Amino acid sequence: MIKSKHLLPIAVALVAVAPPAFAEEEKEPGWWIPGEFTGGVSLTNNYVFRGITQTDDDPAIQGNINYTLDTGFEGVKVFGGVWGSNVDFNDGDGAHVELDWSFGLMGDVGDTGLSYSLAGIYYQYPAQGDYNYWEVAPGLTYMPLDWLTLVGQYFYSPDFFNGTGAANYLAGGVKVGIPIPDNWFTLTLEGYTGHQWIDDNTKFGTDDYQDWKLGLSVGIKNITLSAYYTDTDLDKRNCGGTNNCDARAVLALSATF
Repeated sequence: MIKSKHLLPIAVALVAVAPPAFAEEEKEPGWWIPGEFTGGVSLTNNYVFRGITQTDDDPAIQGNINYTLDTGFEGVKVFGGVWGSNVDFNDGDGAHVELDWSFGLMGDVGDTGLSYSLAGIYYQYPAQGDYNYWEVAPGLTYMPLDWLTLVGQYFYSPDFFNGTGAANYLAGGVKVGIPIPDNWFTLTLEGYTGHQWIDDNTKFGTDDYQDWKLGLSVGIKNITLSAYYTDTDLDKRNCGGTNNCDARAVLALSATF
């Protein structure tokens, strides 16, 4: 093959005079698949779920892949995805990984600033199948102002983690975008609280409880650094004799793509 710096101007000239059929924009791989794929990865000093550590206060690496497809009907979209993290329940190494498989519908209610979602979530622990469970999760999001978001969601499981019976979790929260001059970065203040009810408290290891968290996130392009304070109303005696339900500071660095 002959390589020469003089070939480039000739190639450019040929493209310039080529018929339109040869000059059309090259298609991206996978152009024939409708919808959109997104994803992300996160590093955190602690995986805390509804106020309780899932990694025995050790760090976690987490990732997700999501797919959305516009149905073309009243702005309704279907979605599916998977989220994963390492876990450590101090259960004799019975579970190392958690995979959350989700699917459902979402959309906007006209131009009201109100949006909705209806999801099904399957929580899978590959090395410990007894832990696996389903939840149904309808939710609402309301943006009365560009910088203010209100969220509410309800989760129901017919048989919760480790076969502990029917469970209900009701949560709500608020996100406030703090203006930054010249948009150097985004700054978001977030607060959430929720209440967990479980049929078999003894087997689960805690009483029914309230949890909450307050955090601040800084975003630059597709990178976000978050810091949260999280806690529950459970003491050591009502948390299976452990400190897993105590107050914690959580730091996370995440990237989306």
